[in-house]
Amino acid sequence: MPVVLMQRSWRDDPKYLDTEFAVYHFPERYFDRIKGGEKFVYYRPTRGAPPGQESTYFGCGELGDVWDDPSSPSHRYVGIRKPIRFAHPIPYVNNLGKMYESRFHSRDTFQGHSIRYIDDLDFHRILDAAGLTGIAFAQAPTIDDVILGRASPLLKPPLDALRKLDVVPAGTGYRPSQGVGPDVGESAALQERARGDHQETLRILKVAIDEKGGSCFYNNNIDLLAKVGNKQLLVEVKSLIDSSATVDRMRYGMGQLFDYSARYRKEIGKTSPVLAFGSSLRNGFAWVSEILQDNGIALIARERDELRPMNELAKELPVFR
Repeated sequence: MPVVLMQRSWRDDPKYLDTEFAVYHFPERYFDRIKGGEKFVYYRPTRGAPPGQESTYFGCGELGDVWDDPSSPSHRYVGIRKPIRFAHPIPYVNNLGKMYESRFHSRDTFQGHSIRYIDDLDFHRILDAAGLTGIAFAQAPTIDDVILGRASPLLKPPLDALRKLDVVPAGTGYRPSQGVGPDVGESAALQERARGDHQETLRILKVAIDEKGGSCFYNNNIDLLAKVGNKQLLVEVKSLIDSSATVDRMRYGMGQLFDYSARYRKEIGKTSPVLAFGSSLRNGFAWVSEILQDNGIALIARERDELRPMNELAKELPVFR
C-alpha cells in the first residue's frame, strides 16, 4: 500500500535529518509502516512550508533500503529510489473541495500522522492531478541504475562550493544550492553518506589527517578533500555492507573520482584520488586493489577502528607515513 510522507522544510535546527528526494529520516513509532519498496507521495504541511506549498503534495517516488541511524537507535533512514518532483504543488483538496486522501475529513486530522497509508486510488488521483501516470515510475531512474551505469548522473552536473569539515555531519550533510533538491546522481551519493560504515570511515580518516596537521573540506558532491602538507587527497568513501557489491562500488567510486577531479579542477587543482571502503575486502576481491592501482587510485579500507592501505599507492599516502 502506498504511503504519504510528511515533509517539513526545516531551517535552523532540524529534528529530522531528511534530504528531500534522497533520504527520509523517521522515528521508532513508524518502524512498522516502512519496510522498503513502497510507493509514496510527499506532503508539505502548513508549518514551515515555502510560499505556495502550504498543505500540498509536491513529489512522489519509491522507497528503497531501510537502515539504522548510526547516531540514534530510535530512528531509521529510508532511501528514495525513484524521485519525481511535481511540476507544480497539488493542493490537499481537488477543484470540488474534496480531499485527495478520502479517509480524512479535514487536514487537521493529519496531525500526528506524519507517515500514513493512503488508498491506492487516492494515490493515483494525486499523480493524475500532477500530470503523471504509472509510466513515470517505470521510466524514472533508480539509484541502482546510477551505480550500475545504466543512468548517467552527469546530465547537468552541479557545482558546489567547498566548506570546512570540522565535524562529520549526521545525515547527508546536504545543503540545497538552487532550491530544487538533489538529482538522482546526488541522491545515490547522499544515501551512502547517511550509513554508519560510511560515517565511521570518514571520522577515522579525519582524525588521521588532523594528527598530520592537515585540513578537511567537503561539499554536496565531494566526500572529502584533504590537504596534508603539499599534497591534496580527493577521497570518495563507499559503503560496503554487502561484499557482493564490491565491484559495482569500485566502478561507481572510480567514476565519481574521475568526474569530481575534472569538474572541480579549477577550484581544487591537482589531487591524488583515493577510494575508501567502509569495510575490508573479502576473499575473491583482492584483484580490485590492482585495478585501482593500475588506474592511479589509492585504495584504503576500514577494519574496525583502523584504516589499512590496500595497494602500493595507498601505502604512500601521508596518513600512513
